[in-house]
Amino acid sequence: MKTWKKALSLLLAAAMLAAVLTACGGSKGPDPVNTKTGTYDEMVEYLKAKGYIAADATPVDINTTAGYTTDNTGGEMPFSTVADKAEDWGGLWLFWFEDGGELYQSNFSGIGMNSGTIVIMGGANVLQTAAYSGNFAIAFAEDYAQQDAVLADFNALPKE
Repeated sequence: MKTWKKALSLLLAAAMLAAVLTACGGSKGPDPVNTKTGTYDEMVEYLKAKGYIAADATPVDINTTAGYTTDNTGGEMPFSTVADKAEDWGGLWLFWFEDGGELYQSNFSGIGMNSGTIVIMGGANVLQTAAYSGNFAIAFAEDYAQQDAVLADFNALPKE
């Protein structure tokens, strides 16, 4: 009987130690995406894994949908091609520019000089971003709840 109690005590102690070590270690989380070399799909998966994009979210194409850019033409340009890939994922707007491509040269390259604003066709359309890095930019719908967390995470991603 004494051996039985001792074995049970050792087994229970080992199980508790394993539980504590697992809890302390936590989950590693998704691997960060390099904003210069990462693909659009890798960034979407990263943002989903972090919980910033709902798993069942359906993207809206910002390039073909009115209301995302500010039209300064009096209604002649209700939308513009902003980026090579531009989608609204439930309030988190994600933009990707092909490195060296036409939209990278025309829309993304001047973003720093324009205080984070994407200027399209000399200002006919504009879109204010919240952050940009590498080949990506992000913006948010006014009611997107996780803006601060996304910005902190996005700004910490590797850039080269």
